[in-house]
Amino acid sequence: MPLYEYRCRACGAEFEQLVRWNTPPEEIECPHCGRREAEKRLSRFAARGTDSGSRRDAACGPIT
Repeated sequence: MPLYEYRCRACGAEFEQLVRWNTPPEEIECPHCGRREAEKRLSRFAARGTDSGSRRDAACGPIT
């Protein structure tokens, strides 16, 4: 199951939850206030490289 990010419209809390891809936000319960007023957030994803030299290291300078 994918991990999605949500924001509760009732209390403003942001949280992550594992849900099926087709679960409507109206069925997601806020872990802070218990209301079902979640809205799905756009989230960033992380990617990991497999090579030993990372492009990020070259762009940011040497790691000391």
